[in-house]
Amino acid sequence: METLISIPLVLGREQTLHVWQKPKNSGGGLLATLQSLASSISRSGTIHVQHVPAGTPAVLDVCAYEKISHNVTNKCSDKTQTIVINMVSAEPVQIYLRWPKGSKEVGLGRLHLQSGDYNINLELDAPSVPATATHLSLADVDFVPARELIVSSNSGNVSGLFPMEDVLDVSTKSGSANLTLLPLFDKPSHASKLSIKTNSGSLRINADLDAVSARTHFPSRDSSIVLETSSGGIRSVLGMTRSTTTKSNSGSQHLTALLADHSPDRRSDFASTTNSGSQNIIIVAAAAAAAAAAPEEKSAGAEKADETGFVCKHKSSSGSVRVAYPDIWQGTVEAYSNSGGVAVVGEGVETDKVRNRVTGVKGTPMHHTEVGASSGSISVKIGSS
Repeated sequence: METLISIPLVLGREQTLHVWQKPKNSGGGLLATLQSLASSISRSGTIHVQHVPAGTPAVLDVCAYEKISHNVTNKCSDKTQTIVINMVSAEPVQIYLRWPKGSKEVGLGRLHLQSGDYNINLELDAPSVPATATHLSLADVDFVPARELIVSSNSGNVSGLFPMEDVLDVSTKSGSANLTLLPLFDKPSHASKLSIKTNSGSLRINADLDAVSARTHFPSRDSSIVLETSSGGIRSVLGMTRSTTTKSNSGSQHLTALLADHSPDRRSDFASTTNSGSQNIIIVAAAAAAAAAAPEEKSAGAEKADETGFVCKHKSSSGSVRVAYPDIWQGTVEAYSNSGGVAVVGEGVETDKVRNRVTGVKGTPMHHTEVGASSGSISVKIGSS
């Protein structure tokens, strides 16, 4: 593969880097039609983010197997570097953002990767994680990511290992996202924002991880999380945070959430909504050993003693909803369906049914759950019984 152009990158924690791949207008007529057809059949162009050895210059390389038409501009101001790569879709190239390891000074304030019709893949090396670790900080990795990482694609997929410090915003118009998260924060009270959205495509966030043993891949307890797709399913494994929202217009949701800190004095909202599609939600408890290894999480944000713990709302217009809680869960459940069966079960759960609504109570009113469907069955299960 031949390097068409290599551009040095200006890095620094006050710097912004914007890399933008734009489809090059090849004019109208038959040529444009054939190029558009070729692009729709096979899109091999990709923006890669890769680690390179320590001391290696940070560069952006535009590579191809042969000489092709291209137009690359590089504009630098005092704090911002913008690189625009114009390529004909039928002549895809590989764009490599080469990121040096081993230095704490190679990060950015903001990194924005923007694609017209290329895939975006972060191919960063995963750090070694101690078995007892509950989260990673900047001191635990040999690279410093951008404080804000913005990734947007018009018609390409987004995948890879994604470091996140303060903000991670991923969006596609027509493409799927398959991400493994690597949050970096010094203390559990660190507040970050995670937003992953697509108009047409599926979302897979930490989908292949085990909830209890993969806590270092979960955003901090005080983070805000939004997962949203108009047409496509959502599969996610995350921890319960300050605010978690999942929405899908047409597609099912399979969600697993870790209940590590279930203190009643730390308000959290967990909301899932589907218009047409089922929901399968599992809340799991942290392992005793992991919970004991992180006692700071239990007192990191005790703000209001009279505040409800978790407020969970799961609603579907057309589709069933299944919710499972661990044995330690206590609180109230309100479940209803306009057209479909409703069941709230579990050891120690007292229920009361009035028409199509079932109210369940277990122990003290620590948490509150509301589950509803316009058309579809409802099942809420507490514990393994």
